[in-house]
Amino acid sequence: MGRTRFAGPAGRLRRAGDRLRRHALSVLLAGVAAGLAFALASAFFGTQEAFFAPIAAVVCVGITAGQRIRRAAEIAVGVAVGLTAADLLVRLTGAGPLQLGAAVVLAMALAVSLGTGSVLVNQAGVAAILVVALAPEGDANPLVRLGDALIGGGVALVLNAVVAPDPQRAVRRAEEQVMETFTGTLRQVVTALEDGDLERAERAQREIARLEDRLAVLDHSLAAARESARLGRRRSLRPLGPLLLARSRMDTLAVTVRSLTRGAANAVRHGRPVDPRVVAGVGHLAVAVTELQCWVEGRSDEEDVHHAALRAAGTASGSLGEVRGLTAHVLIGQLRSGAIDVLRATGLDQAGAVLALEEAAGRADEQR
Repeated sequence: MGRTRFAGPAGRLRRAGDRLRRHALSVLLAGVAAGLAFALASAFFGTQEAFFAPIAAVVCVGITAGQRIRRAAEIAVGVAVGLTAADLLVRLTGAGPLQLGAAVVLAMALAVSLGTGSVLVNQAGVAAILVVALAPEGDANPLVRLGDALIGGGVALVLNAVVAPDPQRAVRRAEEQVMETFTGTLRQVVTALEDGDLERAERAQREIARLEDRLAVLDHSLAAARESARLGRRRSLRPLGPLLLARSRMDTLAVTVRSLTRGAANAVRHGRPVDPRVVAGVGHLAVAVTELQCWVEGRSDEEDVHHAALRAAGTASGSLGEVRGLTAHVLIGQLRSGAIDVLRATGLDQAGAVLALEEAAGRADEQR
């Protein structure tokens, strides 16, 4: 049908600009961290021995948020393993291509035996290479290079804790994008079914396809918020409690909404009219997701969420026993599943959510 919004060279440039803006602060932090780590390590050990510090700083700044503390420890351990293995071989056999290769194998094998984290293993190999290539006589103090790595990792952690944006604000932005994707998709489905608009139905499918990336951004932001709390920058994640609860059901809700968009597109494509009560149910499910967003953000009560979700299921289920065709029944079934997903996102267990649904909308196997 239509071309995607970011097709062509202009779209690629726009995406590149978006990525640059999104990661600009991390890039800037990496440069500042590298320079500061080099300056500190040079002050302690001299410029000739300060090459591990900026490397460690850049790696720690660049790694995934939420893993910086663990990865900083991996870097230190990896450096220690690599230094030990390389220094041992250089002192016993001298330096050369064969010794360098053997040092890398030994260092990485030891690192794998300690833990299979890629940063730990790779850093051990890099440390071994640098020792053999840059200090072939094996007369440098390995504690100096370990100190370099610790300085670099420490600088990166401090800068991320002090300078990086408020991670909870990033969480809220990511959460808004996820929720708006859900509601926007459902509203597109309503319009497509009302107007018999296949292009809009397919647009809804493209919109929900973006959800996976947006959920990944949300998870990344939540990991950064948890790490920030551990570092003491934020004392509590309690304000994010409802969001953490809702996140546990978002993947299931995404599957439900994706199935709704497929069913709607099939109905429109084959010219099958959909009962207005089913269409209204899709609209009510969009309202339920909006209420869920308000509850997550502390602007609504969970009873409002429950009422909207049960209204969606009840409205659509009112056509059970009257509609014909597989597509209509699939849409009704997905709406009932969506209501369950929303109810459970507020903390109801499966049994409680099903009971509430059946009290409000009846059983799916009963024709009313």
